Amino acid sequence: MCGHRLWNESRLPLLKRNHSRLPVMGRELLNDRFKTKEREFLLRMIDDLPVAVMTVELETMLIDYANNTSRALIRSLEHLLPIRADALIGTSIDVFHRCPAYQRHILSDPRNLPHNARIRLGDEVLDLKVSAITDADGRYLAPMLTWALVTKEIEAEKRIGYLAHHDALTGLPNRLIFRRALEERLAVPDTAFGLLYIDLDGFKQVNDARGHQVGDALLRQVADRLRALCGDPAMMLTRLGGDEFAILLPHDHQQPAGWHAERVVAALGRPFDLEQGQTVQIGASVGIALAPEHGEAPESLLTRADMALYAAKEDGKGVARLFSRDLELRVQERTRLEKSLHAALQDRQGLFVFYQPIIDLYSGRVMTREGLARWHHPQRGWVSPAEFVPVAEQCGLIDPLGEFVLDRACRNAAQWDDGAHVAVNISAIQLGRGTLVPAVSAALEVSGLPAHRLEIEVTETALLGDEQSGIQDLLTLRQMGVRIALDDFGTGYSSLAHLRAFPFDKIKIDGSFVRDALTRPECAAVVRAIADLGQRLGVRTVAEGVETEEQLALVRREGCAEVQGYLHGRPMPAAEDAELVARLDEGLGAR
Repeated sequence: MCGHRLWNESRLPLLKRNHSRLPVMGRELLNDRFKTKEREFLLRMIDDLPVAVMTVELETMLIDYANNTSRALIRSLEHLLPIRADALIGTSIDVFHRCPAYQRHILSDPRNLPHNARIRLGDEVLDLKVSAITDADGRYLAPMLTWALVTKEIEAEKRIGYLAHHDALTGLPNRLIFRRALEERLAVPDTAFGLLYIDLDGFKQVNDARGHQVGDALLRQVADRLRALCGDPAMMLTRLGGDEFAILLPHDHQQPAGWHAERVVAALGRPFDLEQGQTVQIGASVGIALAPEHGEAPESLLTRADMALYAAKEDGKGVARLFSRDLELRVQERTRLEKSLHAALQDRQGLFVFYQPIIDLYSGRVMTREGLARWHHPQRGWVSPAEFVPVAEQCGLIDPLGEFVLDRACRNAAQWDDGAHVAVNISAIQLGRGTLVPAVSAALEVSGLPAHRLEIEVTETALLGDEQSGIQDLLTLRQMGVRIALDDFGTGYSSLAHLRAFPFDKIKIDGSFVRDALTRPECAAVVRAIADLGQRLGVRTVAEGVETEEQLALVRREGCAEVQGYLHGRPMPAAEDAELVARLDEGLGAR
């Protein structure tokens, strides 16, 4: 900040009521220099500035000028100062500083200027800026102080700083602070600590079905439970974002790390009581990585903890898994599989739809053929749907895979002479996203297949994800004429509730009940109860997994209408694909 030469001529004049109190030099300057209307106007302008301005007489360090804004600010701080606003002129500048000698040293020497400082008065904070007033020759005449009350600004700065390092919802340290702590611990020679990577199981379903307000309340309770587990000051808990949390442990031993992870799983597996009597139950999966054994850099340690978390999810969720080299190989293989599946979906090479018949028990007629996705990998050969469908769900390929199956199934069914229906399984991921209905509409339109010949099969567990939007998708399809079947009935969490929520056209009894019905009376009773329920509701029942004549006789006796299983036919390729599939089976590939 440069010297204020203009202010050198205008700093001392005061209102007439203060004229008698001006130092001699001030009165002389007033009489000799400030006689024009322009200068009087300048004085009035400075006096009415919204910026608080004061000047100090250099020899005595007494305040010899203060504009109206300064007086108003002093008036608001009178309860914190030994002076009153009306007595400001002629008061020593020392009243504003705890160390007057230091303040005088700063103000008396222009080499110390400009100078910025913040002064705390009780709960208030003043922001002070001091600059030098000089004459035309550059001679230092006096200091000029501009100042402002910045208490609210300081509070806002602190709040912004807090939010920059903490999660606003839970108050936990955020990803930035976690990453910094991770780097600092890894930078210490011979460091040893553990990392728990936590992901909530079922949180998305709660958040989507009950709203973000319930989801936020749930996350706050999750954070509270995790805090209770992290009583050791050497432990650090953070929310990484979404429904992911992490804990740094002060040791690198497998046994205590596993013990802490099991405590997390147990704590988050208990029901959560929310407002208005709502109770929800979720779970948690945990990946464990140890430093330096599993990584000496933040990225490698985080990646391996994430690999362990992925393994926990694959193993059924609600468990903890420690990273191992085998896991790394599994994840790498999964990544390669994901890339290959993406390529196969792009060029439609190696993908097929096989069909398994569903037979009417009384006429022996093929009523429906279920279309099942099959994939032949260039190097691995046939990949099980149990392996590649979850990959498609997890990496965002389930929609294009579902579109492929729908398109191929409808095209093939349109060519069948017997007029049988075609059934297509729908993944839970496809429901409630706004993609299923357009995909079905497109497949029907392109193939020319009548809507009533298409059956969409959905599992009970699929409806648990977001029941309302999922049911709406199914209602829209049914209004189009598409038939809806409830697959794997009896294995879900609320079978009868789903039957009340939607008028299904068909119920498929899970094959596990049929398989065990001959040796376990309770399984036979389930088959009988579902078949009876179907008859009462006017819904056809299909017994899945029928592989023997004895099983066929049992499901017939229990009242099932249709059967599906290896006894009546294995999944087979469409006629147009039969020759190519045969060559692939022989290892010759396509020529």
